[in-house]
Amino acid sequence: MLKNKVPPRKEFFAEVRRQISDERCITAIEVAYNIAKEAHRQQRREDGERYFDHVKAVAWILLTETNITDQLRLTIMLCAALLHDIIEDTFVAKRKHLKFMFDQLSPDITSVAWEVTKVRTSDKNKKFKKLLASNRAATKLVKLGDRLHNQRTLLACSRKKIRRKNRETREIIISWAQSNLHLVDETSRQEILSLAEKVELQTTENEQWLLMPRKKK
Repeated sequence: MLKNKVPPRKEFFAEVRRQISDERCITAIEVAYNIAKEAHRQQRREDGERYFDHVKAVAWILLTETNITDQLRLTIMLCAALLHDIIEDTFVAKRKHLKFMFDQLSPDITSVAWEVTKVRTSDKNKKFKKLLASNRAATKLVKLGDRLHNQRTLLACSRKKIRRKNRETREIIISWAQSNLHLVDETSRQEILSLAEKVELQTTENEQWLLMPRKKK
C-alpha cells in the first residue's frame, strides 16, 4: 500500500462499508466527508495538494493502518479526522455547529476535533494547550494520523520547516501521545504505540534526508 495514498470517494466508502455496517455511523461519516470537502474546497497545501486530500488521507490512515474493530469508536475517529481542521482553518463551522450535527451519534466527535484544533499563537506551549491537556485515546490516534501524513509529505516544504516539524514531532507530539497510556484501554494503548512508532520512523527518514548532500543547481 502506498504510504501517501489518497483514495477516491468510491474506494474510501467501500472500505468504510467493509468495516462498518451500522448505517447511522456510515451516514455520520458521509456528512463529515461532505462538510470537509466543501469547507476546504479552495485550499491548497504547500506541495499543491488539495487540503481536503490531507484530511481524507488522515481518515484513510486510521481506517487502514489501525485495527480498531469497534464500529462506533472507528466512526468517531474517522469523523474527527475529516473535521479536524474545520474549526482551525475554515469559517464553515464552529464547535457549536459540529456539536449540533454530530452529538446525536456521539459528543466525542466534536470533542476530539476540538482537542486536535491548535490555538492560533506563535507560542508552541499555548499552541498545543488543548491537545496536551487531553488523555483521550481517540484524540491521540487522530493527532498521530494527522502528524503521520504531515511527516510523509513534509519533504515538499522548506528545509527550515522540515527541521522545525521534525523537532516538534519528537519533542511534543510523540512524547504527549506516549504519555499516560495507563489511562486508556489495552487495545487503544497498542494502537497508539503502533502509530507513534510509524510517526517516529518517518521523522527519522526526514532527518536522514536533511543530511544528504544537496544537489547543485
